[in-house]
Amino acid sequence: MFDPTIYDNLKVVFEGALYDLDRAGRILVTGRDDLVNLATMSRSFVMQVERPENATCAAKLELSSTLVDFASELRRMRLAEEVPGSMLTLTFELPERMIVNSAALDEHFQTVWAEVADVVHERLAPFEPNPEKQSREETQEGIYRITLYFKGKIDEDNIEDVVPLLEHMISTLETIEDAGNSR
Repeated sequence: MFDPTIYDNLKVVFEGALYDLDRAGRILVTGRDDLVNLATMSRSFVMQVERPENATCAAKLELSSTLVDFASELRRMRLAEEVPGSMLTLTFELPERMIVNSAALDEHFQTVWAEVADVVHERLAPFEPNPEKQSREETQEGIYRITLYFKGKIDEDNIEDVVPLLEHMISTLETIEDAGNSR
């Protein structure tokens, strides 16, 4: 009989909750990856969602676990103070043009998320390295990415926090959409 790990249990809860929100019409699931890295024996589960109407922003939820987590959970062998669990990351991808709203968005992210996650803003912009093509071709718009790296690992004790966390994610998507529409 298979004994599910912390990662497996959390993955099932997150996946079910996200599909429930999709079925209710509150979000639209647009992507799902369930990966095992055989080189590092790590696992990651990613679901991408957006708002069902007029989406300018996508959110990605990533749950990941390493060999250390797996071994310490199943064999009860721990590396000094290392507690088994899973890491959680939320990423919001917006059009680069929304950088003009970055101060207001950062205020929202700091208010809602800073206690539980580190907030990182990134700008990814494509460019044409060939000088001959630079003036002839219009440059594609880049991406403004806001990533939340949750502090510490989560485990089954955090399962009751999944639905409230996803509600905050939806609220954040709405805030981003409102900021994009107010321009």
